[in-house]
Amino acid sequence: MSFKDLDLKRTYSSENDDILNDFYIPVLKESISYFDFSGFFTSESLAIAARGILGLVKNDGYMKLIVSPRLTYKDIETIKDASQEPSKYINYILDKDLELLENEFVKDHLFALGWMIANNKLEIKIALLYNQEGKIMSSDEIINSGLFHQKIGIFTDKEGNVITFSGSINETLLGWQRNVEEFKVFRSWIEIENEYVKEDIKKFEKYWNNNATNLKVIEIPEAIKQKLIKIVPKNFDINSPEKWYIKNENKNKIKKITLFEHQIKAIENWESNNFRGIISMATGTGKTYTAIGAIDKILKRSKKNFIVITVPYSHLIEQWNNSIKRYGLDIGFIVKCFSENSKWYSNLKRYVRKLLLGQINNVLVISTHDTLVSDKMKDILLNLKANIATVLVADEVHSIGSLKRRENLSNIFRYRLGLSATPKRMYDEFGNNFLKEYFGEIVYEFSLCDAIYKINPLTYKSFLTPYYYYPYLCALTETETRKYNNLTMKIFNILKNSSDDFYDVIENDEKIKMLLIKRSKIIKAAKNKLKVLENILSDIERKHGDISHTIIFTDDKLITETLDLLKSKKIYAVKFTQELSNKQRIEVLNNFGEGIIQVLVAMKILDEGVDVPESKIAIIMSSSKNPREFIQRIGRILRVSENKKYSYIYDIITKPKLIDDSVLSIENKLFKAEKERVRIIAKCSLNYKEVMDKVNEI
Repeated sequence: MSFKDLDLKRTYSSENDDILNDFYIPVLKESISYFDFSGFFTSESLAIAARGILGLVKNDGYMKLIVSPRLTYKDIETIKDASQEPSKYINYILDKDLELLENEFVKDHLFALGWMIANNKLEIKIALLYNQEGKIMSSDEIINSGLFHQKIGIFTDKEGNVITFSGSINETLLGWQRNVEEFKVFRSWIEIENEYVKEDIKKFEKYWNNNATNLKVIEIPEAIKQKLIKIVPKNFDINSPEKWYIKNENKNKIKKITLFEHQIKAIENWESNNFRGIISMATGTGKTYTAIGAIDKILKRSKKNFIVITVPYSHLIEQWNNSIKRYGLDIGFIVKCFSENSKWYSNLKRYVRKLLLGQINNVLVISTHDTLVSDKMKDILLNLKANIATVLVADEVHSIGSLKRRENLSNIFRYRLGLSATPKRMYDEFGNNFLKEYFGEIVYEFSLCDAIYKINPLTYKSFLTPYYYYPYLCALTETETRKYNNLTMKIFNILKNSSDDFYDVIENDEKIKMLLIKRSKIIKAAKNKLKVLENILSDIERKHGDISHTIIFTDDKLITETLDLLKSKKIYAVKFTQELSNKQRIEVLNNFGEGIIQVLVAMKILDEGVDVPESKIAIIMSSSKNPREFIQRIGRILRVSENKKYSYIYDIITKPKLIDDSVLSIENKLFKAEKERVRIIAKCSLNYKEVMDKVNEI
């Protein structure tokens, strides 16, 4: 076999992939050389560099590794004060990092590296980074600057084919277990990818040969080499090294996830509320693992369990299934229940029968909301006995509150947990009351602002990317203004004849609802938005120099004109809509992540949990007043990603000019929702005060 026979993806993320078994092991099994530029020198980072290395060892392969020492400010001062050559002090630093090899997993994974060094199959060089003043940088300075914060790997097979990868660094064992690694893959035999392969090779050779600016590489001290060699047991058999790995590989699979403090607190609050409540956590802050941790708690206190995780869309079922596996939840049987799986009913019925007979202890169901409230599911739930702990976890709990779903939701569940970034349903008091009565109050909240300003102890960065927010005003044309005001006058005439509360009438009067929808359509498709968009594009070019990794959210009536405008400015943009097949979507997103496609122009589809790689700029040309929609949209660009220090949100706000002063008070009340939308987005931005000063003038 060669690399060409491998079925490789273009991108890997440990959020969705088993990187060890799907990438490292199969690639290294066919490799004769492996060059790795891999972050900081620690025993854990070396162990991670050795993932899947057995294949390379068996091929009599060769490895080059570049790492950087973890230098504190005190270390830097010691080097400076002692006026000693940095390389002499580095020996002490590296030796200190290898002193405490208490973790058996780490020890075992260093055996092969030690054997390779002893047999001249592995070269390690140490990289020192210098700032603009020519001083050695500490590890904290390196992390904060973003330098040396990229992983590069280069594999070669016996036929001369080359695979390279580059992506986010993952230098701690905890980091691997927490699934924070992602990278792109390039293949030399694919013409369009070969340029990236050449670039990765060129970059690695530049570092290895000491030709990089502000970076100096030195040979690993002999004493450290000897220490790594001594780690290898005398009876280590290179012809059958698997036995040194298997015991601890399996041990590590038992629990890969360590919950953060805020996740533990959320579970504790839920438990204190008699195992009922809603957890509100911003997208990207770990509500999935929080819920799995809550399930884990139930499993430890109850002998027999029937657990249901319900999700709005069938494609989320597999995401939950993968997360459960990564967490290491000891659950036994998982049944996926959705309309496309014709066998779900018979499978679930069989497992429930075994649960009732005491043949198994646990059944976990991952279902769509619609399947959960179906007659077939209700039939199964009726068979459950009181001695079985029944658990319901509702992802995107707000969507359970719709009339049809709430009327058919079973009351059999003793333990109930709702999850959502935005739990409240807009203009649906009945739905909100139902969620509160069925699941309980919000017991924990980790807001967008928390995610922006609290530090992730794993990465020493915020959980989400900090962002700047720039609102732009847009005026309606005369024709649009006239239509808009006619509709507003009709609303005014209905309201003036009613004695009920203003907002109660708006929420319950069907005529007013229809008039508001018509007004909203005028705002969403306002022609002048294209002129404002042109100004925004100029500002982005001036501020950032590049429009790449931008998403434009627009209305369907403006999408063609938006694409035409971008084309006229020689900006490569693609329409991202429901019309694309799954294969086309993956290809478009990959090309967008690589910067080949500069802009995605989207409508609703990116609201529905689609992960968009590396997006950092959002232009909101059209948005509803529903917090769920605009929070999900900005969430698309706030996920932490390699080489992304900040995100930027450009928002077009349309405020109509009024012809008739008699409707001014009505319009101000109606416009209040738009100002609230702006306030919510601005609240967590880095330029909050500047934005609110501008908004208050509107």
